[in-house]
Amino acid sequence: MKTLVIIVEGMDSVVMHEEIEKGHLPWFAGQIERQNYRPLNCGPVPYEPTNLATAFAGVNPGQHGCFSYWASHAGAEMPKILTSDDVKAKRIWEWDEIADLAINVVNVQLTHPPKPVNGKMISYLMNNSLNASYPRNLLYKMSKDGIRYAHDVSLFYQGEPFEDFGKMAFQIAGYQLQSAIELSKETDILIVNLTLIDRVSHFLWYEMQKDDPANRPFVLAAYDFVDDACRRLQALGAENTLVFSEIGFGELTHFVSINDYLEKAGLLTKDSDGQIDLEKSIAMETAQGTHGVMLLADLYNEGKASSSQIAEVTSCLTEALFDDGTPVLSTVRHRDEVYRGDHVTLAATLIVEPKDPKRPPLGDLRWAEHVRRNSQSGWHRTSGLVVLDGCEQISSDTHMAELEQIAPTISRLSGRDPARHCEKEALFA
Repeated sequence: MKTLVIIVEGMDSVVMHEEIEKGHLPWFAGQIERQNYRPLNCGPVPYEPTNLATAFAGVNPGQHGCFSYWASHAGAEMPKILTSDDVKAKRIWEWDEIADLAINVVNVQLTHPPKPVNGKMISYLMNNSLNASYPRNLLYKMSKDGIRYAHDVSLFYQGEPFEDFGKMAFQIAGYQLQSAIELSKETDILIVNLTLIDRVSHFLWYEMQKDDPANRPFVLAAYDFVDDACRRLQALGAENTLVFSEIGFGELTHFVSINDYLEKAGLLTKDSDGQIDLEKSIAMETAQGTHGVMLLADLYNEGKASSSQIAEVTSCLTEALFDDGTPVLSTVRHRDEVYRGDHVTLAATLIVEPKDPKRPPLGDLRWAEHVRRNSQSGWHRTSGLVVLDGCEQISSDTHMAELEQIAPTISRLSGRDPARHCEKEALFA
């Protein structure tokens, strides 16, 4: 195996350093000691599908066109779930530059439905489906050999005891790791997403606030699991290993409904059923993860919102205050200031960043309720990380690494030039 790529989704760089100081996480401790580590910028909007599309395509969201799990342009209907067909830029497993290399991909967002690759793929589902791999009979053949796989979609919090949810998350993570180990055979590049830290951090972060040395929180036990998984996967014979987290994590006190502020300012109107009246409203919050506000003129016409409308909504959001008098948002920017490329108009009109990361935007209420967001106690941060271990030394550049550097780095590690469309250089000279 030339290159092993592990996504340690949700591993926060601050928490990682704290745990290493306490004597935990020996694999990551060794990487830092050998200076194989760099902090990774996961902003301005820390969210899995967007940031992984950026990482594996080597371009910003304005080029790949994905800003959440769901489309930003959603009217009266529930937001559309994005699929592999919605990614507008080729990701590394689709590049001509590595077409001669076998590549196996496990559990990466926006890969469903799976498309043919020169290797194998287990896609990341948003709905249950029998067509979840390439080749289509891959999971069946693995099960015949005693290798069981479980998709993340099989674990959505339904109101059960948090401890039961945590135990199931670990069970699923074990199945996924076992499958990744199996798929490390006869491949040049293995890409695997270990989502355990993210899954438990959302609902079990509250344990991190407890002072109970006798009971290790689920979140920190997940860090232990991932640390050992990196060791085990690397021991399979990878020449080079690239590990990164595309989001960090921290405490969540509560989500903030941006729509409430828009409604108070007269920019959002509800009908008699309490639903947003799209004909009478000026703006509305878009799907979770976008940190976005859509002007309704842009919803249907892509870029037709007037400058006066944009200024009015921007002023409302900039002036929004919590009851304690602190600002709700730190920045409110037009999408053209944040993203660049042919697909910027697929984003929300305005992109916001919370002043307090413990109080982030709620997102479209329909999806927020569907996934029980208000039961969560942890949420994403922009403090990601990247580790590069192998024949190449990670650059000593003091600046944060960028998500767009991941794909060209994988390509270089595998002995191939990056695709021409990549926006940044690899992580090593």
